[in-house]
Amino acid sequence: MTTTSSLAVALSELLDLLESGSLKTGVQMPIQRGSATGFVVVIPDPRDPSQEIVEVRLTIMSVPSGRESALMRRLLELNGTLHGRASFAVTEDDLVILSAGRSTQDLDPGELVDVVLWTAEQADYFDDILLTEFGHELAT
Repeated sequence: MTTTSSLAVALSELLDLLESGSLKTGVQMPIQRGSATGFVVVIPDPRDPSQEIVEVRLTIMSVPSGRESALMRRLLELNGTLHGRASFAVTEDDLVILSAGRSTQDLDPGELVDVVLWTAEQADYFDDILLTEFGHELAT
């Protein structure tokens, strides 16, 4: 189930920032879709700091102690099903995240809406699957 108002409000604010030319480094907007929570953030491109990236990042679960290799294998398998549109990763804090990013250069409103909604939808879908496989106690 989508938390429509918060996701809709976040998208509206992000689109306003894009339209006004203010979608710049430092912008961070919390988002939620079902049980998946995270944020949209604008960061400098690590390889070219003169460019910016809009990143959608949602937390899926904590890494299960003692089952790290099984989880890593499963995340790599799932990455293959996302066809390059997003990817799972593990943070320094041992959290599994799903993230997607796109350069802000020539970013149009439809692309921004797509990357945010699609990534949030996938996170809400896959958090249920991964928590069922690895344990609901790992929910964040």
